[in-house]
Amino acid sequence: MKIRYNPLLGWTFLILGSVLVLLQLWLFLLGTFSPTIVVGLIVAGLGVIYLRRPYFRVEPQAIVLTAPVGPAERRFPVSAGGSPRMEGNRIVIDEAGAVRKVPVRKGMAHPADWAAYTGTLPR
Repeated sequence: MKIRYNPLLGWTFLILGSVLVLLQLWLFLLGTFSPTIVVGLIVAGLGVIYLRRPYFRVEPQAIVLTAPVGPAERRFPVSAGGSPRMEGNRIVIDEAGAVRKVPVRKGMAHPADWAAYTGTLPR
């Protein structure tokens, strides 16, 4: 199961970055150049990434966090004796008395995806 980023986050970055780029292009047409246009392009690109890439994946034996850019992944294995559960707005993995927090937040996740996944977890 793939959990996407919150679309509000992606659209916010995309709109803010686009506005910044448009303002910098306007200043360029008036005869002033500012390297701030690079910041606008980065912020808009981050918005596109948040709209396209998954936040994390849930596999049978692990919860896998994917990097927004690049192929890097962090795996949080769930052994046969362990189980993920909800603790507040976070997911924790219980394994033989040891509790590991998975670094994902409810506010960063797509609300429908988060509800679909956490609805199956014990509280």
